[in-house]
Amino acid sequence: MITKKIGLFFKDISILCLIVFLAVGVSGCTATRQTVQKAVIPSLDTSVDDLVDKLTRQKNSDFVKEGLPGALLFVTGLTELAPTNYKLLSTISFLYAVCGLFIEDEDPDYAISLYEQGKDFGMRAMKVNNEKFRKEVESGIPVYEAAKFLTKDDLKAMTWYGVNYGKRVTLQLTTPDQILGIPDFAATAKRSVELDPNYSWGVNWAILGIIYAIVPAMMDLGGGADTSGDAFANGNKAENGEFGMMDVLASRYLSPLLKDRDGYDQLNNRVIEMDPCKLEGGLCIVNELAKQKARFNLANKAKYMGY
Repeated sequence: MITKKIGLFFKDISILCLIVFLAVGVSGCTATRQTVQKAVIPSLDTSVDDLVDKLTRQKNSDFVKEGLPGALLFVTGLTELAPTNYKLLSTISFLYAVCGLFIEDEDPDYAISLYEQGKDFGMRAMKVNNEKFRKEVESGIPVYEAAKFLTKDDLKAMTWYGVNYGKRVTLQLTTPDQILGIPDFAATAKRSVELDPNYSWGVNWAILGIIYAIVPAMMDLGGGADTSGDAFANGNKAENGEFGMMDVLASRYLSPLLKDRDGYDQLNNRVIEMDPCKLEGGLCIVNELAKQKARFNLANKAKYMGY
């Protein structure tokens, strides 16, 4: 069943050809691999974009949930052909974030491993795309200080680096060395909203909202209920409230801080009732994922609200 579902993503002939090239390119001799790379790399961006587009326009979240690991494995394998391709690296970082969000509620340990890989791909993408940032980080400058050198051309990479890193930390809040990484993804999220506050459905505002909610008195980040609420409110402006994940995350991280049980219910029920395909360009699956998580939130209200 899963094989058939994955196969639906690969109907496009360019993607099928890439699978063949990938098998030959990874397993063949050096000369063969170099020949395959020269032939395939020019078509990678378009083919991967086609794959991701097909994935994100699905309306059936169960379909995507089952097919996503295969698609993720395929796209990850393409890095063997183009290990310095910024667009590919940042797209893989996005896919790992989506996959992690799908499974984190039922398998947090697996989600942690996915988020870690997604974070690493995002960092690789930023280094590939921005020489100044790469040199600063590789010289020992902390990411939170080097983030000022990131530009609009780095938005995709820094966004999904931040989402992967941020969500991984939320699953490991009892691990001190993980919490120490908060300034890094806080800095990339802040830099992202400086460059484009509406980028990628305003998801960087969600990362800031989470940070301010979970570390209100730590690391001089200026956190607390007010700043967290402002961040989530700013995020909702990006898609006029049609990005359901914003309210799902606000309910999970901000509502407990406010001890607002009614608000928790209202946010999650609003997401469940929304039209999933009103989001930018009909990217239904993003809101279908939000609906899935909203239902989980309501079923686990005592866990998140504490009473």
